[in-house]
Amino acid sequence: MLIRISAIFLSLIGFFIIDVITPSQVKASDNCTSFSGNGINNWYPFVYRKDDGQLTGIVVDGTHEALKRIGLKLNIVNDKPWKRILYDLEQRNVDMVLGAYWNKERAAQYHYSEQLDTDELRVFVKDGNQFSLTSPQDLIGRSGMRLLGGSLGDEFDTFANNYLDFIEVPKSDSMVIMLQNNRADYGILGYIEGLQHTYALDLEETIVPLDMPILSNTMHVMINKGADCAHRVNDMNKAIREMRNDGTLQKIINNHLSLIKQ
Repeated sequence: MLIRISAIFLSLIGFFIIDVITPSQVKASDNCTSFSGNGINNWYPFVYRKDDGQLTGIVVDGTHEALKRIGLKLNIVNDKPWKRILYDLEQRNVDMVLGAYWNKERAAQYHYSEQLDTDELRVFVKDGNQFSLTSPQDLIGRSGMRLLGGSLGDEFDTFANNYLDFIEVPKSDSMVIMLQNNRADYGILGYIEGLQHTYALDLEETIVPLDMPILSNTMHVMINKGADCAHRVNDMNKAIREMRNDGTLQKIINNHLSLIKQ
């Protein structure tokens, strides 16, 4: 008799679990139709805005294509400063940040996409102020600039916090102007990003990169783990791997490199 009552009780529990949990699971599935995303407006050629305000770039177009392959859309939100974009991701005001380097702290908080490209970083200086650069140690004792709220990777961030003197600048193109005005000895920028800024500001003969890359970081998308479609990140990453294998990702990379003056 006790066994029979227990069986009935367990059956009732199972009924209520199905009745309560299943609708929420269906609702979560129904809510998963798209990701909202944002990225900095001048990180050439990975994430940048056209003259009409449209966000584009290798990371943006790569993400669009990967999501399209798994039946989802990418909805881009309005342009904001980098620090605010990171805040929006943290507060779930946006589902993903398009364009980010990997670091341990962020990886514990967010999902990361597969690698979409690699960013070679250079030290930019005012012409006439070049110096020998063979390792990050050569930056010690010089005043530098980096993007406000930016991470250059775990190893370099730790080294910089311990040994380097940095000014954090809200916009990367401002570093070029500040170098022109002798506000710092150097600025760290993506190689193509920095060149594009110097061309746009007509300072390509004045602000120049040192020959040796200081870093080479992989480019990713960061996704809030609470996003409605967060459970589709593995599917998105599988699509990115397929894009790499079938040549689609390389075509996207080549297309944006052809649009950037180098």
